[in-house]
Amino acid sequence: MKSRREYFESRKMLMIGSRICYGLSILLLVMAMLSQGGFATIAVIIALLVLGGMMCSLYAGRQKDFLFCPKCGSKKLVKSGFLGVPSSISEECPDCHARLDLNKPVNKD
Repeated sequence: MKSRREYFESRKMLMIGSRICYGLSILLLVMAMLSQGGFATIAVIIALLVLGGMMCSLYAGRQKDFLFCPKCGSKKLVKSGFLGVPSSISEECPDCHARLDLNKPVNKD
């Protein structure tokens, strides 16, 4: 199994990827509204970008299940940044103040 740090990093990258896909799809939607032709091609690309963003969001949600304190079960280890993307993970639980080894596999707790 992966460690908490690896789950944090993969969740962060997946959420950044989903935000990029959503942003590009909005940009292409605006371009489709302003252009004269090529709506089918732009619509297919928008659909694929939205699908990619949804898949990244789904997998990022699965990564969140492993980011908790094994002692008290607190889910406040991760601080969110801009657009909900995780910015940092703390090595000390904010609720029970237990030290966590973030590099230890999750199933070894």
